[in-house]
Amino acid sequence: MRKLKPTKKFKSKSTLKISACCMVKNEENNLPRSLDSIKNQVDEIIVVDTGSTDKTIEIAERYGAKIIETPWQDDFSTPRNMAIDAANGDWIIFLDADEYFATPKKVRLAIESFSKDAILIPRINIDETNDSSEISRDWCLRIFKNADHLRYRGLIHENIADIKHERLDYTFGNEDLTIYHTGYGTQIIESKLRRNLALIELESKKYGHETKHDIALADCYAGLKDFEKSLYHARKALDSEVEAVASRGNLYHKILNAMRELHYTDEEMLKVADEAINTLPALPEFYAERGMILCGLDRLDEAYLSLHKSLEVWRKLNGDIHEESYFAGAADKVYMRLAEIEAYVGNFKEALYDISEAIKLSPNNKAYQKLAAEYRKKI
Repeated sequence: MRKLKPTKKFKSKSTLKISACCMVKNEENNLPRSLDSIKNQVDEIIVVDTGSTDKTIEIAERYGAKIIETPWQDDFSTPRNMAIDAANGDWIIFLDADEYFATPKKVRLAIESFSKDAILIPRINIDETNDSSEISRDWCLRIFKNADHLRYRGLIHENIADIKHERLDYTFGNEDLTIYHTGYGTQIIESKLRRNLALIELESKKYGHETKHDIALADCYAGLKDFEKSLYHARKALDSEVEAVASRGNLYHKILNAMRELHYTDEEMLKVADEAINTLPALPEFYAERGMILCGLDRLDEAYLSLHKSLEVWRKLNGDIHEESYFAGAADKVYMRLAEIEAYVGNFKEALYDISEAIKLSPNNKAYQKLAAEYRKKI
C-alpha cells in the first residue's frame, strides 16, 4: 500500500471540517465531475485507489487529494474504512466516482443543520446514453460524522453501520444535498452483476443471510434476467420483519416487472399493484402500474382514473417521500396510454394533448411524434 501526501490544503470560513472521500478504480472519465462538485465545500479530499491503470491517480493529485493505494480484495468495505481512518474532518462525504452534487454551493450549509450521526440523501439516477434522462430516484447514505463507532460493513452493497450500538442514528437530508448518479444506464454490464452476485452470496454464507441480501439479490437477478429468482428475493424482503428502509418501492417494482416477464395473469398483478398502493400511497408509479394492468383487463374507465391519479400524485411528490421512485422515467408512457384511451373513444383533442405531454418528456420518441400527427388529422 502506498500513500501520497496531498499537494494542497483546502480552506473554509466555517469551523466545521468536512472530509470528502472516494474509493476508485479506473475512473478517469467520472472522477473530475465528482470532485468538481465538492472541492470547494470540503477541507480535504481522500481517494483510495484499488488498482487503477488509467489516469485516475493523476487526476486525483490535481485536486490535491491524499491518495491511498491498496490492492482489491473482493471487499468494498475495507478500502472505504481506510479512507475514514485517514480523514480529519468532523463530517465525511463519501461519494462514488459516478456521483456528483446537483447544487454544490449548498452542501456545507446543509450539513451544518444536521445533528444525527448519518444522513441519507436524495439521489437521481440518470442515463447518459439517453440524453441524461431520469431513470429513478432513491435515497443513499453518503454523509456521516467522522466517529469511531461509524464504519462500513459488508463485502458488497456496503453501508455505514454503528458498530457499538444496535441501530444507526440517521436522518433524511433535504434537496440541497441531492446527487446525480450516472453509473447505471440502459447498458448494465453483465460481468459487474455477476461479480456482485458472487460477493453477495459469499457474504451471506460467511456472516449469515439478512434482508439486505434479498434486496441486493432481487436487483442482481433482475439485471441478469433471472426473473424467478428476482421475484423470490423481492417478495422475501418485503415479507421480512426487518424494515427495508427506502427500498419498498423498488421491491414492488421488481416484483411487478418479474411477474410481467413471467406472464403472470393481469388479475394476479392487479393484486400486487393494489398492495403497493395501500403500502405506499404517496408514490405515483403504482397507480400507473394499476392503470396499465386495468387496460389489459379492458376496464378502461378504471384505468383512465388510475392513470390520471398517478400524474396527480406525481405533481405532489416531494422530498418528504423517503422511497425510491421510478415514475419520472415512465411518465411519458402514462401520457401515451391516456392518449390511446382518449383516441379509442374518439376524443382526439384530448388525445393530442396527452401525446404532446409525452413528447415534452421524451422529445426524441418518433413513435409519439407519428401518433401526434395522426391525431392532428382527426381533430
